[in-house]
Amino acid sequence: MKGTNLALAAIVLALVLAAGCIGGTSSQTPTSSTKAPATTQPSTTSSITTSSSQALTAWKADGVIEKNEYPHELSLAGGKFTVYWRNDNEYLYMALKGQTTGWVAIGFEPSTAMKDADMVIGWVKDGKATVVDAYSTGLYGPHPPDQKLGGSNDILEYAGKEENGYTVIEFKRKLNTGDKYDKAFKPGQEIKFIFAMATSDDFTAKHNVAKGSGKIKLDG
Repeated sequence: MKGTNLALAAIVLALVLAAGCIGGTSSQTPTSSTKAPATTQPSTTSSITTSSSQALTAWKADGVIEKNEYPHELSLAGGKFTVYWRNDNEYLYMALKGQTTGWVAIGFEPSTAMKDADMVIGWVKDGKATVVDAYSTGLYGPHPPDQKLGGSNDILEYAGKEENGYTVIEFKRKLNTGDKYDKAFKPGQEIKFIFAMATSDDFTAKHNVAKGSGKIKLDG
């Protein structure tokens, strides 16, 4: 009797195994691993570059930053100060836009703090723009015009506009002016700079809106 029961159990087991093979499919439901969607980290880069497929509009000194006039821009101080630039093999074209009705300034390649910075300072008063080619002689100024140091004014063209609480200054200069109080640039160069703004139109007045530093890279 015991032998008969064992034989029957063997037959039942064989039938179960056969049934599993005939189907050719697993009775388990396939599981897919679900990945959490990738999160995009907010960009910390403030520099914006226009696509090379977009043709640049002609540059002109009028205090208005036209669409595609500048292929590069760099926003600083939480958006209070923006630098726009373009260059060719001979000239640098730049716009400074600051959230102020006073002066805006940029200083190229200081050695320490403000010392030896090649500065451009501009403001608009009664609708008239003034742009000064200056040089910082000390760690924290002063920054007299180049002419007072025996140099020359090498701002070839400039203009400015004050509107809706912002001041825009545009200017053009040679990459290499030949003046010892101007930094000499070349295409493809990375340029370190400092910047500042004030509520006053007196460029000897201390900055009281924002200040800081940054880097731009010229087109090669």
